[in-house]
Amino acid sequence: MTRLTLSPSAFCVAAIAAALGCSFGPKNLQGGTGTAGTGGGGIIPGLLGLTISPPTASLTVANGGPAQKQQYKVTGMIVNGQSRDVTAQVSYAVSPPGIVMVSSSGLAVTTGTSGGVVTITASANGLSAKATLTVSYTFIGADPGMTSTVPTNAPTIFTATTTDTPSRAPQLIYPNDGVLFPPNISGIEIHFMPGDSNTLFEVSFVGARANIKSYIRCVTPAGITGCIYLPDPGLWSAVARSNAGQGQVTLRIRGTDDSGTAIGASQTFHIQFSQDDILGALYYWTTSGKTAIMRWDFGGSTTTAVQYLTPANTDGSTCVGCHALSPDGTKLVASAGGQNDGRLLLWDVSTNMASQAFPLAQKSQFESWNKDGSQFVGMYGDTNKKGPVNLMIFDGTTGTVTQTIDLGGLRADHPDWSKNATGPETIVFTSVDATASTTDQRPATGGIDYIQLNGGAWSAPKVLVPPQLGNNRYYPAISPDGNLVVYDESTCTKGTPTAGQAPDITCDADTDATATVFLTALSGGVSPVALTNANAPGVADAGNTSLTDSFPKWAPFVETLDEFRQVVWLTFSSTRQYGLRSPPPPANTSETPKGTLIWMVGMVLGPGGTDPSFTAFALPFQDITTSNHIAQWTKKFVTITIDQP
Repeated sequence: MTRLTLSPSAFCVAAIAAALGCSFGPKNLQGGTGTAGTGGGGIIPGLLGLTISPPTASLTVANGGPAQKQQYKVTGMIVNGQSRDVTAQVSYAVSPPGIVMVSSSGLAVTTGTSGGVVTITASANGLSAKATLTVSYTFIGADPGMTSTVPTNAPTIFTATTTDTPSRAPQLIYPNDGVLFPPNISGIEIHFMPGDSNTLFEVSFVGARANIKSYIRCVTPAGITGCIYLPDPGLWSAVARSNAGQGQVTLRIRGTDDSGTAIGASQTFHIQFSQDDILGALYYWTTSGKTAIMRWDFGGSTTTAVQYLTPANTDGSTCVGCHALSPDGTKLVASAGGQNDGRLLLWDVSTNMASQAFPLAQKSQFESWNKDGSQFVGMYGDTNKKGPVNLMIFDGTTGTVTQTIDLGGLRADHPDWSKNATGPETIVFTSVDATASTTDQRPATGGIDYIQLNGGAWSAPKVLVPPQLGNNRYYPAISPDGNLVVYDESTCTKGTPTAGQAPDITCDADTDATATVFLTALSGGVSPVALTNANAPGVADAGNTSLTDSFPKWAPFVETLDEFRQVVWLTFSSTRQYGLRSPPPPANTSETPKGTLIWMVGMVLGPGGTDPSFTAFALPFQDITTSNHIAQWTKKFVTITIDQP
């Protein structure tokens, strides 16, 4: 038997600030690191310790200029009390990689592509010594993709021009002021209005470890009013890598004409980059065609997401939509046919095949996996529309229901199962008005409840966020450390329904315009916090705060933001303006005037008491001509393998 490993493209698989209150703090969390290096290595007899010199050093590199070098010397302390030069006998590691390379002789050489703060580690015999090398990076010139259209003397034109004319000032539109990016996100666009009579622009990114000035022309895609600048991938990487974990970067655009008659400067925006990359895979539901589930590899090299599961994977005609992935990315369960259907597809990601015949015996609408992927929880209330709806535990391999959890007369919806390694297992869910006639997709007057597994038995439901007439609270999700819960809240803008009455369309949890993301602590005792920055409109939204911020889902990692702070990531769907690009048309025009795109936002973990979120950005790999919903994360992008005779 031969095992064939297929590339993702063979299956149309996509390659896709304030701190929080002390009660929301993480529990025993570790941030990630990246390493790369070169060097010798081996056993040094009698070695007791190592030192590296110089312990700190700085280099400055300019694009197109010569590589800069720093020689290191490593001294070993030997058992007889002597010391000797072991520079060529140790191995070297560099973190983060890509800024410098270190030879086996201890010579660090810049790569000339970015700056940043680098840790150089010399190791032997299980011992190590570390040095810090700070590399500053400068780029001044035409964007590499526009060298044929930008005059070679563009920097001189802006240097010589001194007249400041307000009417010439460009206006920054996107990305949002105060946004945080992972450093490995690419395809980020800069949107701006050009100002009067400007034909030439200077886009500057000024941060602690990089000073980049890129000269460009205005590019206006069809149907767009204004300029959209997609930086050269290498140039954007230089901005991101140089400033990863290094605080704010100031973004500003200046405009003039080719003669330098007068100049105008935009407002300044501030962006940041986390120290750690974002990894794993993202699966989301799109309404394109007959709908599909898409997937994206954050560690991959492609630029757009493509279809993964389609109606061809069910019965040939039934759409797949709401879905959930096991944390390791090997298993997927999807609900087919939408509301009032709920047939389940159980899918083996590694073989790209159904693990059980479609459909499973039991229907369900919203599912969530446990931390080891052995079980998933679901529920189904579309049949009765009123009355209690209990939670069901499914076997993750066979798809059979192994347990029904009696909730004592509650109607459950939108369950989410905790993934944290320690602490009690928890399932949080929407507790729906059981007297109202509603589908699972459109619950009424929801609150947030949870149950916990103690001694092999699930507890009675506990209230986390109570229901409130005139509002709907729904779609809870537990953070990767098991300490926080995000959820949506909508306002019934057409009036407060009475108990038992189905909500009006403005607050039925189905892409409500007023949907806003809130955060609370699973331990309780803390008032929920609105994620004001994450929910905030951008410049192009013109103050509109009804942005349909729905389906919040956590990335499965806690990562390093900078030297002192950790960051978690959240995705949600929203009808907000993607800068100068409008949201896609809706799939169902009776529900909302706009379609939704998937947005991502970082949140700080640590002491404090205010909104922990940054502002959000649109994921650049999605198809922006169609609605996209419910982004689900896995820790790994699973390569498809098929056994063949």
